[in-house]
Amino acid sequence: MNTTKKNPLYVVSRNGKDVESASNLLDLFLKKTGLDQMVAILQTIIRELLLQVTSYPIFVEVKNTIDNLIASVLAIIAL
Repeated sequence: MNTTKKNPLYVVSRNGKDVESASNLLDLFLKKTGLDQMVAILQTIIRELLLQVTSYPIFVEVKNTIDNLIASVLAIIAL
């Protein structure tokens, strides 16, 4: 059974020198704009914030911080 896609997505960068496959349209967009590294950084920030949660009041503050971070990212994307 063939598991390859019929129409794979590819990202071409550095004037055609680098060709990379993308798994979906969001992955294609992130790789094409160079934002895929930012996603890894955001994941690390959120992971580190969640490690700090030891009580409910800290959870509320971490949740507010993550909500503000996500709102800022969405505001930048909307530009």
